[in-house]
Amino acid sequence: MQLFIKVILLTIVLIVSVFAAEEKKYYDNGSVQFEYSYRSGQLHGLTKEYYETGELKAEHEYRSGKLISKRRFRRNGDLEYELKYEDGQKIEYKIEYYPTGERFRQRTLINGKREGLEIEFHRNGKKKAERNYIADKKEGSAKGYYINGRLQGDWLFKNGEPVSATIFYSTGEKWLVHSNFDDKGRLNGKSKEYEKDGTLKAIRYYKNNVMEKRRRVSRWLRWWWSIW
Repeated sequence: MQLFIKVILLTIVLIVSVFAAEEKKYYDNGSVQFEYSYRSGQLHGLTKEYYETGELKAEHEYRSGKLISKRRFRRNGDLEYELKYEDGQKIEYKIEYYPTGERFRQRTLINGKREGLEIEFHRNGKKKAERNYIADKKEGSAKGYYINGRLQGDWLFKNGEPVSATIFYSTGEKWLVHSNFDDKGRLNGKSKEYEKDGTLKAIRYYKNNVMEKRRRVSRWLRWWWSIW
């Protein structure tokens, strides 16, 4: 019985050794550049990539020859970004990190183009920006945030170009309202500037995104704008 068990175990070991294998590739200086893992002749498990000086550079995870995830490291060992793949690498879920280790941005790419919600973060973990993409073009609402978490700006995009924008003071009050964008996304026309108490402060005049004039609003003009 013991002999039979030993034969079975030996057979299993032989089968695994046939179907599982490892391979290494080296730099000219002799240090390891890649470590590959195979099963049944296909990449399977972790493939590791190293800097020429020996530090871990990346980890690629394969399943039956298909790349399903990747992690890229800086020379100091901190994570630079991580990727997860679906549908044969057509869909990428990517998270990027600041050099100091905090999460910087997360987004989705389909066939290399941004798709859906993209979010950026301040180093303190609070949201910095969020915007929506369709086929690599901004579409719909896009928002920016101050480091204190308050809304910094609220934009509306159509086919990649801004349609309107409202900018806020860091204390939360409305500051600027831009509504005169042309079909190329450039400011052309009047924008309104507000005091923190909500009263109209000035009218700004733009041409091709450049403010050419800023006119302080008198009480009479403020009343005129209020009824229009």
